[in-house]
Amino acid sequence: MTKSEKPILKAMTSIFGGGLITLAVAGCTSAQDQHYEDSRACYGSRHYAGCMNQQQFQRDREQLMNQERALISSQQARENLRMLREIRRKRGEY
Repeated sequence: MTKSEKPILKAMTSIFGGGLITLAVAGCTSAQDQHYEDSRACYGSRHYAGCMNQQQFQRDREQLMNQERALISSQQARENLRMLREIRRKRGEY
């Protein structure tokens, strides 16, 4: 591994590690905690059931967005790795 490849590999590792930590922290809320937070948000509402459904919808949407971000991150990391391999292959031809 040459000196010029180390920063690229280090950056890819940092990005991937940061993504994993973000996903781990996002999944730390228990179902009871979520229900409690939803109940507090909807307390006193005339449309309690609708409010609870809206809270669940927003949480599901946020989870979907986080999954899409993780997918994009992994695709970018895969593309970076492909480019790194291509650069190494070309250097070998010179």
